[in-house]
Amino acid sequence: MPIRSLISCDDANAGQSLCRGLEQDESGDRIAAELVRPDQLAQRAAATQPDILLVELASDAPHGRHVLDRLRQISPRSCILTLCRVCTQQMLIDAVAHGVSGCLLKTNDAALVAKAIRTVHVGETWYGRTALLMALQSQLGVAPALQTIETVESMEAVDDEHKLTPREDEILHLIGSGLSNKEIGRRLLISDKTVKTHLHRVYVKLNRSGRYKAFLAQPDARLPAAALIPPRASTLRA
Repeated sequence: MPIRSLISCDDANAGQSLCRGLEQDESGDRIAAELVRPDQLAQRAAATQPDILLVELASDAPHGRHVLDRLRQISPRSCILTLCRVCTQQMLIDAVAHGVSGCLLKTNDAALVAKAIRTVHVGETWYGRTALLMALQSQLGVAPALQTIETVESMEAVDDEHKLTPREDEILHLIGSGLSNKEIGRRLLISDKTVKTHLHRVYVKLNRSGRYKAFLAQPDARLPAAALIPPRASTLRA
């Protein structure tokens, strides 16, 4: 079956051209692309439950975050890719925090978009590791002020249910060192799928226990948001 993709783009001509390019791309699984107006996106997504939602975000304004949250509510099984003119550091952080599978630039050609769609469709992500690391470093530059004594004490008081296991902590450290899932799997003698499962649990624990922001504030945190992106990160081209 083809990968069903729903595309929302402000520029109808550019959107139609992208749809044609995606459907003509034969480098992998066939992609069925449908273009909808932004004001029809939510209704159409709820009705069709596509595999992929490719959504144009004009800026990093709160409105864009509301759109992403809404789409995840009405089409929970869809993988979301954002399309933007410029991917700012804050947009990358927001995208990861709102469960987006990757970011694309409007200047990317149809072949690259098709590759991104196929990548996230199999459970991976489309983020540049360097771009994410730089975005996180910018956050860490202001985050230490958040780490108060009360924050540390609240972290220490977290239930065992929300504490990382030694294996989860080890994998998070290796991700922070820049290793891919495959490299971690080879080092620990486990499968890529197992690595992905561990990373998913890490994010759930940090997020549910309220420790995520505090974790980011730790000076020795290397790449904490990697817990949000379990599979190998693909390249985000400027």
